[in-house]
Amino acid sequence: MDKIAFYSGGTAIYWNSVVLTLAAATAICFFLAFYLGKSGNGAAGFAAVPVSMVLSLVFSRFFHWYCQSDSYQSFSAAMTDYTAGGYALIGVFLGCTAAAALTRIVCLHRNLPEMLDAMSIAGCAGIAVGRLSSLFNASDRGQVLTGFRSLPIAYPVNNVVSGAVEYRLATFALQSMVALALFLGLTVFYCKGQKRGKLKDGDTCLVFLMLYGASQVVLDSTRYDSLFFRSNGFVSVVQVLGALALVLAVILFSRRMVKARGFRAWQILLWLLIALAIAGAGYMEYYVQRWGSKALFAYSVMSACLLFVICLTLFIRRLAVTVERRYHGAYCG
Repeated sequence: MDKIAFYSGGTAIYWNSVVLTLAAATAICFFLAFYLGKSGNGAAGFAAVPVSMVLSLVFSRFFHWYCQSDSYQSFSAAMTDYTAGGYALIGVFLGCTAAAALTRIVCLHRNLPEMLDAMSIAGCAGIAVGRLSSLFNASDRGQVLTGFRSLPIAYPVNNVVSGAVEYRLATFALQSMVALALFLGLTVFYCKGQKRGKLKDGDTCLVFLMLYGASQVVLDSTRYDSLFFRSNGFVSVVQVLGALALVLAVILFSRRMVKARGFRAWQILLWLLIALAIAGAGYMEYYVQRWGSKALFAYSVMSACLLFVICLTLFIRRLAVTVERRYHGAYCG
């Protein structure tokens, strides 16, 4: 149950809502800072903010209704009454992407990747703050732990049946830490690239999708309240979309490598290694669901497999960028 922060005119304001509001404000401020600092296009930047907020709210509720329809009286009630119910972070990604596309369609800006780069960095900051909202409720936790009793590994939860205090894996804290690390890393990556003038628009967004998607494949697996597809009830929506984001980055960076260097037989080896590592991560998900007592081993191997994919993908990007810069330098004289 959410903890009440204060009352305003007889209305209870919950800490969960307060933290999520701060998270949204953080993301907006960083988005405007990065986007206006790069493009100087105030019309597009300030127009994208309210559109993103509205679309994110709608899409977030839709995805939560899809995965947790039992929590609502009907689809109409879920999409019209926002005083209760939950939201899915997936919808924020879709809402922000749609807002960037809509502002592009109406010609407020002409560079969609540039806006998505700024949204990606700002999104990391917002997620880092927003995940801390779980400090004030029982959401976003993992299995019961016996050897840990403090953050960032464990956090107490009252068992709704027995009333006993359980120390569960604080998945929300780990997600917040990962998002903060990504924010700092992507900020350095983006700023250095802009300073040197050699960072292609859209690369920051792709790197974000790759890193964040891989992290959620692991972390969402630890949650006891993951969102699942209706078709089966045990495959996590977040894990699938995280894996697709990782694969998308592999495909787009590989396409650039082939375009820059031409097709070579040795490139097949890179793709085979990536496919084997992804298959290994997928098997470890099956393994941990089958043998929960060996979760530490399973998640360690899964993380190693995904880290290997990330390293190979960044290497593929580097192979493409090296040739692109050489060609660009020769072309510009």
